[in-house]
Amino acid sequence: MPTSLPGVRCYTDASTSPDLASNLSRDAGIGIFIVNNQVHPVQTIYIKAAMKETSSVLMAEAAALALAATVAKHLHLRQVSFLSDNQPLVNFLNNANPDEPPDWRIKLCTQTYINHSNEAAHRVYRIKRDQNCTADTLARQSFAELHSSSSFTSSCSYASHLQCSLREALLPVTLHSVRLLTASCC
Repeated sequence: MPTSLPGVRCYTDASTSPDLASNLSRDAGIGIFIVNNQVHPVQTIYIKAAMKETSSVLMAEAAALALAATVAKHLHLRQVSFLSDNQPLVNFLNNANPDEPPDWRIKLCTQTYINHSNEAAHRVYRIKRDQNCTADTLARQSFAELHSSSSFTSSCSYASHLQCSLREALLPVTLHSVRLLTASCC
């Protein structure tokens, strides 16, 4: 059960159209849900992002994990358990040989995840889809909002924050073809 994992839990998911034989590039929505139980009261962060030019569902899921690891690094989170419902991606990232991805087009994303997660005792776990509802909802909402022209917005309703640093922490976050849409801290 994800709730029994120590440290911060970071749920990730992506939403895009199904893979087709044509391998046409398409857009994807990304959802990240962070539960930081290392502070009291427990802090939750909801992030929505859009990705251009994804070639597969696997690539979108890899981008979600890469973005989550980048965000965790910028938020200075330690002992993060990354949770994904994508079995091939989790198997690859937990493999002893990260130089042989199941699809070479995900290499940039998986290398970004590895680079940002190695230094802070992070792990990636596979969870069932029904345990990933919040990240899935955020990803679906992001997919629906893909073509909105609004700039990145953030909000905070976390009672312990006198001044929330979420926006400032996320502004330098960059990932190829990924654009942050919204972030909220509760």
